Amino acid sequence: MNISKIKYHLLVIVAISAFHYTNAQQVYKISSYLERSFIHNPAAAGANGVGTVGAVLRTQWSGISGGPKTAVLFGDTYFSNKKVGLGAVLYSDKTGPTSRIGGEVNISYSIQLDGTDEKRLMFGLGGEFLQYKIDKNALASSLPNDPLLLSSDSKVKGDASAGIYYRSPTLNIGFSAKQLVQSKLDFIKTGTNTQGKLYRQFFGMGSYNWRVDEDNVVTPHGEVRFQAEAPVDFEAGALLTHRDMFSFGVGMHYKQTYTVMVGIKIAHQFSINYAYDNYKAPVSDFDNGNGGHEITLRYFFAATKN
Repeated sequence: MNISKIKYHLLVIVAISAFHYTNAQQVYKISSYLERSFIHNPAAAGANGVGTVGAVLRTQWSGISGGPKTAVLFGDTYFSNKKVGLGAVLYSDKTGPTSRIGGEVNISYSIQLDGTDEKRLMFGLGGEFLQYKIDKNALASSLPNDPLLLSSDSKVKGDASAGIYYRSPTLNIGFSAKQLVQSKLDFIKTGTNTQGKLYRQFFGMGSYNWRVDEDNVVTPHGEVRFQAEAPVDFEAGALLTHRDMFSFGVGMHYKQTYTVMVGIKIAHQFSINYAYDNYKAPVSDFDNGNGGHEITLRYFFAATKN
């Protein structure tokens, strides 16, 4: 068997593990989570205090055919007179023979801690719909006897999320839980037992804006992910922002990768960011650690009175 076949079979096994095992990663990942906290925490919807829209395009394991590809469209806004934030996310996440397409709507409510919107304690709820699909034709050659081949190739489900978020000009910290309902996927059924469902994912995220001088801000940040019966996933880094125009950051993903990020912000409203991930595992054992590439576009609307 040549190396390309070995790599593809590895990818197939990783992809279908989402339907067989509890330790599979079911929620898509983005490296630029710092500025898009509401994607994984509904309480952070409207945290910026202005309306924003944007898009993320991400590819992983770039040297492997069928490697993970994620596309996200997002937007949020804040109504200060109501103390309410709204956010919406549409996404497509594909790995080998599996794909997940869905949408989320998030709403947050803020408690002003200093009588203004500068310091807020935010609570949020979110609702989600998604479609899980399996390309059974792609599985047939790699896993000819797999029970998935006898099941439906598509499931449409709904689920929910909740979170809490503290927002200030310096410290920002939040905790959230996704897939609270744990909707069953029912791809495989054996008697009365059902295998495969959406498992609860827990997130913790924090950052601190340290103004070094009039022009430069350094922001150390970190994110922790937890799922029952799976290893804790942790990453951390630091971002340097110069005059709210240029940014450069580095980060480390525990036991997996390092990340380098660069960005530019035009007229304080339109930002373009790029992140490169260098993977150490598991694909490095087969393909010298293929990298990941992520591009993010975001537009910040001028503040208006609501």
